[in-house]
Amino acid sequence: SIAQFVASTNPLDSLVVSGFLDRQDGHYVAQELRTPQLRQAMKYSVCLTADPDIGHFYQEDGEPDTDWRRRRAQTIRDHCSVCPVRAACAELALREGDTVGIRGGLTPEKLKRRLVMERNRLDQALAEDQHAAHQQQARIAAAREVQRLAGQYLGTTGKREKRLENMENLREAAQRRDELVAAHRRSAGWTAAA
Repeated sequence: SIAQFVASTNPLDSLVVSGFLDRQDGHYVAQELRTPQLRQAMKYSVCLTADPDIGHFYQEDGEPDTDWRRRRAQTIRDHCSVCPVRAACAELALREGDTVGIRGGLTPEKLKRRLVMERNRLDQALAEDQHAAHQQQARIAAAREVQRLAGQYLGTTGKREKRLENMENLREAAQRRDELVAAHRRSAGWTAAA
């Protein structure tokens, strides 16, 4: 899809500057991002940059519904409608199940409806987030093993057989690390360097 292509080929900063996370169809691009990217996008939010009164986004205890509806409409108009990452904000709220206040220009009622309607997609996105995190942990563990074995190899003196064994273990660990990194690059659509 176009949204998938845009999300996978543009750095997050570029998505924000180009307006891909605030337009009417920005939610399609936001759906293609992983949760860490959505959290990172929040550094561009009006909530963070303009530092509005957080109370505007939540109904006060005992506040009449008519007053809350008027106040939240004002908040959405003043803050969310001009936010460059409102689609990312709404998507993050849905992934985290946060339907208490206004998020991404959506009222709690709209967030709850979308949470129910998009449950399968959100479950799949969360599973993909978890899979990506596991892959990243595997790459980090493989790199640490290469470092550990390199230190062990460098510290080995004496028997030639032991040095050769350590060097072979180091080669295997480096190959495993390189395979994990190459698989990640292929899945991300990266091509080999020229």
